[in-house]
Amino acid sequence: MCLPFDVGIHLLPLCLVESVEEKLREFKEKRRELVESFLSAYPRLCREAAGRLRTLYNPTDYPPVDDVRSRFTFTWQYVSYGVPEQLREISARFFEEEREKAVVAMSEACTEIQQVMRASLLEMVNHLRERLSDQADGKPQRLRESTVQKLRDFLATFDLRNVVDDQELKEQVEKARALLEGVSTDALRNMPLVRSWVREGMANIAAQMDTLVSDRVSRKFRFDEA
Repeated sequence: MCLPFDVGIHLLPLCLVESVEEKLREFKEKRRELVESFLSAYPRLCREAAGRLRTLYNPTDYPPVDDVRSRFTFTWQYVSYGVPEQLREISARFFEEEREKAVVAMSEACTEIQQVMRASLLEMVNHLRERLSDQADGKPQRLRESTVQKLRDFLATFDLRNVVDDQELKEQVEKARALLEGVSTDALRNMPLVRSWVREGMANIAAQMDTLVSDRVSRKFRFDEA
């Protein structure tokens, strides 16, 4: 749901803050459960390491459970980006210099956002088109639910993330939405006519997207990382 900006920093549209916060809280609870699952097995793993390593075993390499638990952290923070107004009071020249830097940074971020959004849609459309193609023996290829769902998620949140108002990309998004409207993954798997119709439609979108995507886009950020 976030957009590329800089290493370790992602831009989040304000309208998506509540959704992201909810998801982060879910991740935090899931992480806690996974950590506890690991810690429950940790003493046994330490004993197994001692038996396996024998004379090479060093007990100081395996800290106590409570110490290990404290090493697992999961935090997040929302920050705003801009030039502090207080800087104007110190030096008008410094303030203007920093303002110009911010303008350049945001301009570069807008270009990055546009290109990454375009490249991401092209990647997902091409992947779905490929999975809807038949194998050499004429049998359909295996189609995972996640392949379709990733594209659906992108299309569902596009309007909220289209902060650069990319109308050319929006046009292709609308075409993809129309293709998938009312079409289930089961239908794509089991109904040849639906499968063929969506595949051809995705091929047409991919052809249009090829002209929109720049080869110079730096992939600092991928929408399939999460």
